[in-house]
Amino acid sequence: MQDARAPRRRNAQASKTRILAAAQTVFCELGYSQTGIRDIAAVAEVSSTLLLRYYGSKAGLFEAALIDLMSVGEDVFGVDRARAGERLAELLTERASDFRLLDLIALSMGDADARAITARVIDTHAIAPLAQWIGAPDARARATEIIMVSTGFSTYARQLSLAPLESGEQARMAAWLKRTLQAIVDAT
Repeated sequence: MQDARAPRRRNAQASKTRILAAAQTVFCELGYSQTGIRDIAAVAEVSSTLLLRYYGSKAGLFEAALIDLMSVGEDVFGVDRARAGERLAELLTERASDFRLLDLIALSMGDADARAITARVIDTHAIAPLAQWIGAPDARARATEIIMVSTGFSTYARQLSLAPLESGEQARMAAWLKRTLQAIVDAT
């Protein structure tokens, strides 16, 4: 007797999107070394085999997840240069719940493989385009400074879980971040 149910069709793009979202969540919570392919597959509700078919390995998936989170370019490069520091500060302070890139970067530092992937991805997908957007003088150094300040701020604000700042202190820190980032963009 033949089964009357139609075969289930797989939507590859939807599966890939679910896997990336799950990977970003799990890598941000556990870090690279503590995350397993099965952990991500369970959250994405797919098989480990399918995950590996799409991304090849845990390292391949980590790289794809990191690159996907670096999609802030339009949010920054699309604004007037005179407002770049303000926009970057907004991304780092107001959108903390959905701006997980810096969390993923910070947590990758504990594993040599993840650190190497992160360094390569940051260089290719963050520093190089940011340097091109910033322009001379010393574009690459200034782009690196922006990444360093942003990562340090994120680490302090979200990873260390230190005592929360009072609202006046938060405003002061946000203003400092805005001025600092703008000064780097302006080369002052």
